[in-house]
Amino acid sequence: MNAIVALAAQIGSGPQPQYVGGGVAKGAVIIVTSILMYLLPSMLAFKRERRRKWRILAINVLLGWTLIGWVVAMLMTYAYEPPPEGAPADTIRVPGTPRE
Repeated sequence: MNAIVALAAQIGSGPQPQYVGGGVAKGAVIIVTSILMYLLPSMLAFKRERRRKWRILAINVLLGWTLIGWVVAMLMTYAYEPPPEGAPADTIRVPGTPRE
């Protein structure tokens, strides 16, 4: 019985694995990714050249942390905007029909 206890003591006293940590690189990637996801509605609004892009940015930055504000900003990014004054009206394109 003493031999089993001695063997168990030797097995448990070996080198223990140590936590090395994620380092700065992992933390930086998480922070940058989080910021990009937070500002995604604003980035899309500017890329799509929306007329309401500054309003979307304000809602996104000021209320985006509430998740409801983030969803509202994302919906505003994809909401329909009529064409500007004097621009040709939107046309419906049916697949398979010739282009005008």
